This record gives sequence, C-alpha cells and structure tokens, in this order.
Amino acid sequence: MASTLGRMGRLRRVLGACLVGALPLAQALDRGTTSAGVAYVSGGVGAEEQLEMAQEQSRHGFWLTTAARGSGAYLADVQVRIVVAGTRRVVLERTMAGPWLFVALPPGRYDVVARFRDRAGGAEQALSKSTTIRAGERRQMILYFTATDEWVGGNGPRSPGEPQPLR
Repeated sequence: MASTLGRMGRLRRVLGACLVGALPLAQALDRGTTSAGVAYVSGGVGAEEQLEMAQEQSRHGFWLTTAARGSGAYLADVQVRIVVAGTRRVVLERTMAGPWLFVALPPGRYDVVARFRDRAGGAEQALSKSTTIRAGERRQMILYFTATDEWVGGNGPRSPGEPQPLR
C-alpha cells in the first residue's frame, strides 16, 4: 500500500511538471474574439505550435499564411487588417503571432491588407487582396513578402507557391 501511494505521489509530480512545461506553449498562440465578434487564432512557430494550429483549423473558415518571396519560408509579425469589402467596418486587426492566422469570418466579401517590415530595415511592404467567404466553405490566402535571410524562419515551405499543407 505504501509503495502504491509513493508511486502515485511520483506520478502526480511528473504529471504536474509536464503540465507546467506545457503552459508556455498554450500561451504562445494568440487567440481571441474581436470587438466585431469574430474568433481568431494566430501562431505556428515551431512544430508543436503548428500541430496545435492544425487542430484549430477546422473551426475557422479563413486561413492566412505569410511567407518570404523566393524561399517560401514562413514569416511572423505581419500586421493584418480585415475589412468588410465596400465599407470601413474592421472585423479584425492583429499582428500575427506566427505565419498562420485562422479567422471565423461570417459569409461575405472581405478586403485583407497585410503589412510587413523586414528586420534588416527595408521599407514597409503592404499587400492587399480580397476574398469571398461563403457559408460552409473555407478559403486559404497566401501572402508573399520580400524578406532577408536574417528574418525568415526555418519551419516554412522551401519553394514559392508550395506552402506546407495545413491539415
């Protein structure tokens, strides 16, 4: 009996240590709901975070990926603004916590504006695209920015136009 209690105590300590170790990972993703009532999650830095993001993907109908033109390496810290097309109504304005941003946009037409400044001091780049979200459908948008080798991450796709598939 004492042996079993000792093992249970050790098991609790090991599990507790595992949970404490997992807390920073869980907090690394940027998730929430905008003032417009739109749910989002952003992240994807590192393999563990990419797995967690893949689990979130089915809950969001719009998937944005940011990558470096040429190398295709993933980029983070891209400022994104999503506006209902033809209006000035902002539904989301965030700085991406990783190369992926998943958003639960209601059906409609949206303008997406993304801004990126290379850490090497290059000029700010702005890209703009539009998309239409229909009920029950999913849309993926990939935006490529010019970035120096010092800035690009290591877990991204390696050739332009071929991002790693989101599952």
